[in-house]
Formats: sequence, structure tokens, C-alpha cells
Amino acid sequence: MLGVLLRKKENISNSNLCVLNYFSYRLARLTEEDFRKAEDFINLMKVLYTSTLCVSSEKSPTCGQILPILKKLEAHLDVKEGDTVFVSNLKKQVWGNLSKRYQNDEIRNFLQVATALDPRFKHKLDDDTIWDQIQRKLIEQSTEEDCGADGDTMESENEDEDEHEDEESQQPPCKLPRKTPLEELFAEEDAQNIVSQQSSMSIKKRVERELQIYQEVPPVLMSEDPAAWWWNQQKTYPLLSNLAFSYLCVQASSTPSERVFSTAGDTICPERARILPEKADMIIFLNKNCL
Repeated sequence: MLGVLLRKKENISNSNLCVLNYFSYRLARLTEEDFRKAEDFINLMKVLYTSTLCVSSEKSPTCGQILPILKKLEAHLDVKEGDTVFVSNLKKQVWGNLSKRYQNDEIRNFLQVATALDPRFKHKLDDDTIWDQIQRKLIEQSTEEDCGADGDTMESENEDEDEHEDEESQQPPCKLPRKTPLEELFAEEDAQNIVSQQSSMSIKKRVERELQIYQEVPPVLMSEDPAAWWWNQQKTYPLLSNLAFSYLCVQASSTPSERVFSTAGDTICPERARILPEKADMIIFLNKNCL
């Protein structure tokens, strides 16, 4: 075999050898322009990679951060004067793809409300009319809850006492938060104060007051969990917190839920083929929420 290769090499002319050597030299070495393009590509795509990690993280990847991230990417991918032809073309192609996302009016409106209800991005809105929309939603929600509560009380009064006792015996007791000694001592006074405050202020006034306080409070840091923040502020914003939970429970991407399927595949394996569905649910829940 070696002899055949040597004979073939002898048949190649000197001019052909020069051409082969030239192209082998060009293929084996990268030019300065190639290294510069690689650096520009990495610097440009680094922000896009970080944005992908933000919406795919395990902790609080809520939909309220989608529009601020898109706005950040739009400013980063804007063509500037000092950009090279390679960088400007790459920016146009990337943003041309991203700009087509979330253009549906209903989805866009949903994301704007979610952004306003995210305490980290509430001051990054382009349209201030979203606050009027939130106010209308809160008034409608509070009115429906009041009407539903009145309807429930009327139905409960018409029920027989025996049936009511049977339902209570079947339902597990609700665990109430433990009160401090001072709260327990003045429980009646607190209940009267709550009733008087709610009766003295109309629903519209309560909504306007909560929105005003929420807008005046400075935004929280990006390290804060928005859902945990609203959970701790339920007493300050009893109406606004319910609406925030209904929006911020929506994830920014499907990545966290897909990880749950992967965890389920690792849990229900051939070695655990006879595991009960209830036990599998508990194991997966503890793995995703307690570890």
C-alpha cells in the first residue's frame, strides 16, 4: 500500500504539489479576521445565552420577566455605527427572529399585566394604561367575590342542619395559623376594626389605595422571588396579591415543567415498576420543592 502511494506521489507534477501545499496551509491556519469574528460572535450571543438561562431557571421563571428581557435584547441587538458588516448582519438576523415572538394582542396584553404585577419590573412598562386595566380587573374580581360570598351565605341558610353536620364531619379540619398571645387577647377588637375599615371604604377606593401604595414602593432586587414577595405582602395588598398570584403562576418557558417529566422518568424506573401512583406523586413533589 505504501508503494502505491509513493508511485502516485511521483506522478504528481511540481505545480500540482505547490497548489496542494498552498490550500493545505490555508486550511490549517485561521486568519486574524476569523478570530475577530469569533470574538464578536461570542460577545453578541452572550446576552442571548444569559437570557435563555433566565427564563429556563428553576427558581421563579415567571412570565413577568419576558417583556423586560425582550426590551433588553432589542437594545443589545440594535445596529450601531461602529459595528462591522458581520456584526450588523448577525444582529439583524437574530432580532428579525425574536421580533416575531409574542405579537398576539391577547398574549401581549397578558404579559404587560404580568410585568406590572412583578415587583421587580413594575416601572419598566411602556404603556401606563395597563394600571387602569389592572384597576378594572380588581374591581370586577372583588365584586364577583362579594356576590359569590353573599350567594353562598344564602344557600347555606337554606340547607338542612343534618346535611350540614354530615359535610363538616367528612371534611378535614382546616389548620389555622397560630395567634400570638396579644392577638388572642384582642381578637374581638381586631375583628371589629377589620369590619369597620372594609365597610367605611368602597371597593374602588380600596383598589385605588393599594395600587397607589404599590406604585410608590421602589422595585425589589432581581434576586427576590416575586411570588414569595407577594405572599409576605398579603396583608398590605389583600386585593392586589390575589390578582398577582393568578398571573405570576404562569411560567416564562416550558423548561421547568419538562424537568418534572425527566424527574418522573427517573423515579418510575424498572426497579420501581410497582410503585403506587400516590407514592410517585409524593416523591416527585418532594424532589422538586424540598431539595
